[in-house]
Amino acid sequence: MSDRPQLNYFTHPAYLRLDVKAGVLRSRGGTRMLVVNDDFLHGFVAACEHEAGPAAGLILRRCGEFFGGRLARRFESELGSFAGVSLRDRRMVELDALLRDLWHGSGLGEVEVDWSTGEHGFLAIRLVDSPMQDIGPSGHVGDDMFCGIFGGFFAEFCGADMRCVQTGDARLGDRDGTTFIVAPFATAKRIEGMRANRSRHADIVAALRS
Repeated sequence: MSDRPQLNYFTHPAYLRLDVKAGVLRSRGGTRMLVVNDDFLHGFVAACEHEAGPAAGLILRRCGEFFGGRLARRFESELGSFAGVSLRDRRMVELDALLRDLWHGSGLGEVEVDWSTGEHGFLAIRLVDSPMQDIGPSGHVGDDMFCGIFGGFFAEFCGADMRCVQTGDARLGDRDGTTFIVAPFATAKRIEGMRANRSRHADIVAALRS
């Protein structure tokens, strides 16, 4: 189904339903929803740092992986039930529109996926207005969670373990903005090596394409 109104499932005004009597917020697919604000996120990250020190980033990544996997399963099941069409049978242009709609409707920022990199065994991603961009030490802890979210999300559709590596951060002045690459573990290790040598996102993408 390619009608434009059907591609804004997550940002449609009818997506969230509040049961005042029960005090529960649900999506129109029946999923119970929880809304958190910036103060909660600040406190959560601060608590992780206080309790775990240098391991805080790993904890946030693990949390992100769990959330990303659950988000992917809800993305697929709710859309399939609503439209009567499997997400995996949709055209790529529809999948892209629905993914953008999911990210925006869930308050996760604006996501751009370069699907053309998929034929080379990885996905290049750009994230704008991340809710974590002003939370945590600059350039580190805040985006560990999104590394986990992207890794967990796309692993659900790849049928294999995937790892996400952050390759740029708009807060640090990276020209490509806040960027990530999702790839199999072996490729991710290569990407981490290039990042250690201060390679930019565009250069890493070019190297992986070749």
